[in-house]
Amino acid sequence: MNLDKPTQERLISIVRRAGQEIVMPNFRQLSAADVETKSSLTDLVTIADKASEAFITEEIQAAFPNWEIVGEEAVAEDPSTTDKIATADTCVIIDPIDGTWNYAHGLSEFGIILAVVVKGVTRFGLLYDPVNDDWIYANRGEGAFFQHTAMNEKGKHQTPSQAPLALKITAEPELDKLVGIMSVNSYSGQKKQDFALKASRFVRINNLPSCPAYRQIAQGHFHFSLTYKMLPWDHAAGVLVHTEAGGICRTLDGQEYRPTMLDGEMLAAQSEQQWQALAEHFRK
Repeated sequence: MNLDKPTQERLISIVRRAGQEIVMPNFRQLSAADVETKSSLTDLVTIADKASEAFITEEIQAAFPNWEIVGEEAVAEDPSTTDKIATADTCVIIDPIDGTWNYAHGLSEFGIILAVVVKGVTRFGLLYDPVNDDWIYANRGEGAFFQHTAMNEKGKHQTPSQAPLALKITAEPELDKLVGIMSVNSYSGQKKQDFALKASRFVRINNLPSCPAYRQIAQGHFHFSLTYKMLPWDHAAGVLVHTEAGGICRTLDGQEYRPTMLDGEMLAAQSEQQWQALAEHFRK
């Protein structure tokens, strides 16, 4: 069962508050002491990540006490937390700042991601841009929508005056004309060389975090994305948004996505034909 409108609005409100009251006031204001390294030099966490996740978690627990919550930073402390995604009746998956490296270095390509999984199936996905105070959301079987905010509404937690815009992807059939999102530098050794060569076929390749990446491909600005790792806070909401906009998301080896997946590479494309052609290209 999908979430009712008041529940959706409550979740969006919580995420907007985290973005405008915690994430944006700290943007370009962090000191070296406010940023820590996790698994690698590019895997960072800031005081804003931790504060944003704590705020969203507390607000959701207060509003929906029977729901389980899986946040990226909570999983960093206890990896077994991801088990809740499969076992809970309702589980909320949070990425408090997706694109922390960009955020910590003053780049504005980042966002907040929230997904609601009911009995193992993603029912609601939210991709929020705190910089512009706008968002893309989807409910399973109901389509994907972009909610724009006017200049005088941004950052003021006002209800947008404009109606949301329904998103519908139109596929580009020719691979040589595609613009894609992938991180060649995330691979290593021979695979890094192979993928760098494969990426040269396309018109343009950018590297974006999951929130802006899924927003861009759902709006048709990019044609595909290939992600080298599978983390539920990176994909649960984005896959729902992309598929509800008419796209195709599967792991590169052809498996249908589930929010419990922790391994694999995610290939998002605009159509079945395009996905098959891209998969063949990258598998060679």
